[in-house]
Amino acid sequence: MRFIVSGNSMEPTYKTGNRLCVSRLFYTFFKPKIGDVAVLRDPRDSRLVLKRVVGITPDGYFVKGDNESGSTDSRTFGSVKKENIVGKVLFRYK
Repeated sequence: MRFIVSGNSMEPTYKTGNRLCVSRLFYTFFKPKIGDVAVLRDPRDSRLVLKRVVGITPDGYFVKGDNESGSTDSRTFGSVKKENIVGKVLFRYK
């Protein structure tokens, strides 16, 4: 799946307009790990967002943007269930 970054929540790692290749199948076979960058559905409105997995909770995964002061993430909407994680970022391309 292709994903185009929109917003500054993952800066400086990913910037608006960056194009990412995302594997939808990866998490079918493996669990998300701390440090993974993933596309997920925001639990509030199902919008696709890009975040980094930073922790595992009994209810799911705690995710944060790399730009902590400019990111809405698990600190706001709580942990994310595995079924809301769409895929793992494999690489950035032009």
